[in-house]
Amino acid sequence: MATNTVCGILVTRSGMNIPLKAEIAEGTESNLTTDTAYTSLAMEIGDYGLGQTVTSGLVTADNGIAFCYILRQGLVAALIPVGIKGSAFQNSPLLAPFKLQAGDICRVMTNSSSDREAALSYYTNRGVCRIAVCTASGAATNELVDLQTGNSIGDSVPGQTIVAAYCTSVDGSKIETPGAVVVDALGNVVGSVPMTNPGAGQQPLFTPCSIPVNLNFKAQFLTNA
Repeated sequence: MATNTVCGILVTRSGMNIPLKAEIAEGTESNLTTDTAYTSLAMEIGDYGLGQTVTSGLVTADNGIAFCYILRQGLVAALIPVGIKGSAFQNSPLLAPFKLQAGDICRVMTNSSSDREAALSYYTNRGVCRIAVCTASGAATNELVDLQTGNSIGDSVPGQTIVAAYCTSVDGSKIETPGAVVVDALGNVVGSVPMTNPGAGQQPLFTPCSIPVNLNFKAQFLTNA
């Protein structure tokens, strides 16, 4: 896997901008620290922007990108919009403003242009944000499971409703469902989130939705190859 320069910006309510930049190997989830061209040291975002409230942002990579988030005390605390250099067109609002604390870390997953990792980044009506991931292989039903626990979506946020989400995948015409679909315990579709390929010049944007989640529900997508 190649190593490329990942860049980003976080915009705060006060007007302060937090520039981000790091050399990151594709296919490896890594910390994205401040850009030393503008800050004296490569710092974690919580230490650099202590007390600032992030309202929008964008993180871009060279070839492929699956997700970006703020990690706090071992949990996904906020989701950051992502895109590819030269095709991402706007800093996007976070679904909820996020006040930085010491120890907060920006984490990013970049990929090669052919990496089939799919990622569903979502917010619920209780203010919970999670990421579900899966690497497709062949013709199959592919379940997206929680990034941190490996659990199904039904075990991750039971009794909650997904109110906004975006989903990334390079699979394009290999996908034979309306994006990532959420199915109930009987296999009935209760909602879906479109899948966007950042490497094809599309910037993933949060889509408003209302998808109920309960025990034994799954997030999945079908591929034909």
